Amino acid sequence: MQLAAQEFLRLVEATGKIVFLDIEATGLHGDYNSASVVSMKPYKRPPKTWSVIRPGDDKPMLEQVKAELEKYLCWVTYYGKGFDLKMLNTRLTRWGLLPIEPRHHIDMYWQLKHHLLMSRRSQAHLLRFFDCEIQKMDVNPEMWNQVLANPKKYLPTLVKRCESDTAGLEALYEKTKHLIREVTK
Repeated sequence: MQLAAQEFLRLVEATGKIVFLDIEATGLHGDYNSASVVSMKPYKRPPKTWSVIRPGDDKPMLEQVKAELEKYLCWVTYYGKGFDLKMLNTRLTRWGLLPIEPRHHIDMYWQLKHHLLMSRRSQAHLLRFFDCEIQKMDVNPEMWNQVLANPKKYLPTLVKRCESDTAGLEALYEKTKHLIREVTK
């Protein structure tokens, strides 16, 4: 049996098996960088967040994140197919762990790129365009270096940003979910 995308969304929303995911990392590549913070916001519930104690030592966090993420039937990300999931799976593999078992995955970047004609495709721009109550938290470039130099002091800022990104992602999903016509793994 095959469900239409909108019917699938209604079911995963009703059962609470849909989650909004965002990560923060020390850089863009899993071989030279690592995951620092991961936030998951179950639909219409508060976010759950994991962070490292020391950048580079992400194995304990990744084990917990993998177990939690696999509890859901559907993930919603923003460019998560291009970055978030790849980074998590690269880091898991680095530690000799199995990658995350695939689930239905709605990448709002690709969904909206194909349905809207926008001058910019950033999550921040879309949140502003749709007048979402939650906006993307800005973090200045030097903050990323400060996190590496003094994680105890500065990681809480990245936690706040990551949680804000999942809340913004949920707001963007609510404004545009009627455009979703296909949900794939």
